[in-house]
Amino acid sequence: MQLIKFSRGEDRVKESPTCPDGTFFSGYTMDSWQKWRIVCLSIMSVEDVEDMYIIGCLISGFLLFGVSGYLEYREILRMSAAVLAIVRLPGMCDGIFRAISTQTEMLRELNRRLDVILTQDRRQVVVPGLRGEMG
Repeated sequence: MQLIKFSRGEDRVKESPTCPDGTFFSGYTMDSWQKWRIVCLSIMSVEDVEDMYIIGCLISGFLLFGVSGYLEYREILRMSAAVLAIVRLPGMCDGIFRAISTQTEMLRELNRRLDVILTQDRRQVVVPGLRGEMG
């Protein structure tokens, strides 16, 4: 027997745990009435171990099926995105060609305006009266 001092100032005698035959002391647990109870476990029989292995195999099998199903779902999504991209390719090419032709037309218009501005600038520089004074 051993004397234990609690935080409230109480002294209690700690008895050695007693468990029924065929079980062994595993520890203590607190129940819903705030009392410490002894936990006694028994040695598992061969049938219990077999059951645990069967349950473990079933759970791992379900998990493997779930993971493989998720991976297949992702692969199907990726493949459908690739197929949709191929289906939408002509429309995308048409849009790209329209954008390029629009930009080409805008560049031609800007180039034409720049040529007009440069020819007007050249005409202003080539005034005969100012030619002699400049050089």
